[in-house]
Amino acid sequence: FTHQPDDVNQSYTGGAGTQHRLPDYPSIALVGTYRVKNFHGLTAESTGVYNQWHPNQRAWHCDGLADTHPPPDITTMRCLKTPSRGGETLFACSVKAAELLNISTLEAMGPSPEDVVVNYRLFGKYEIASEGTHLISARGYKGEADKGEEVNLKEGTSVPLVIRERHSGKRSLVGSYHVESISYLKDGADHESRLEFNDANRYMSEVWRPGLAGKNIYKHTWQIGDLVVWSNRLVIHTATSTSSYAGEDRLHTRIRMRSQPEDSPVAWKA
Repeated sequence: FTHQPDDVNQSYTGGAGTQHRLPDYPSIALVGTYRVKNFHGLTAESTGVYNQWHPNQRAWHCDGLADTHPPPDITTMRCLKTPSRGGETLFACSVKAAELLNISTLEAMGPSPEDVVVNYRLFGKYEIASEGTHLISARGYKGEADKGEEVNLKEGTSVPLVIRERHSGKRSLVGSYHVESISYLKDGADHESRLEFNDANRYMSEVWRPGLAGKNIYKHTWQIGDLVVWSNRLVIHTATSTSSYAGEDRLHTRIRMRSQPEDSPVAWKA
């Protein structure tokens, strides 16, 4: 899903870290740490998006949530190269996370989760909390100073926290660490900020804490040829640090499937 409105058959490749697209197949992005030469028309190298991470740093998110409307529902990744150790992707069930919400604690901090709309924005500079569910600090906005940066919606997005997944009808959470503020569902399209940056990020930390406990996380250790497909309405995920495989390649192709308007996340209470 590139950033030209007539590219109806393309997949979205922007976000917190822009990845290279294959000129011969522009709907396909490369992700990882790699150097390629004339690979389906692409000669490029990447040190990875999260190459400065501490080994235990996380960045939990549903793809495209902060700068795409509607955000992509389905993501696919295929492994072409994988290091001898490290490079795993972590997944957690957002349906389980919704079941484990600590309602009384959250209502003491702000609104009930089912009444929350989260306002997301891609910041220019930011610090992610080590657990990867929220931000500690942020300033500026991506695409604001450098007009060449790839951002779909510079103004950000507003997405219900607790949703009804369209196909299964399940109660689920969607989220990303790019939290700017929190609004109330009852405010409608105005999205007036009810919890500003600091309070909103503390709230989101508590939202995800039970669902992302270690016992609820699946670690996928990639093997060459693996093809993994997931729904961003039912699953949240994070990459892991490059520190454990410095000097080795990790190369994946990725497609984020374009969503139609009817696939937009719908509030559970709607």
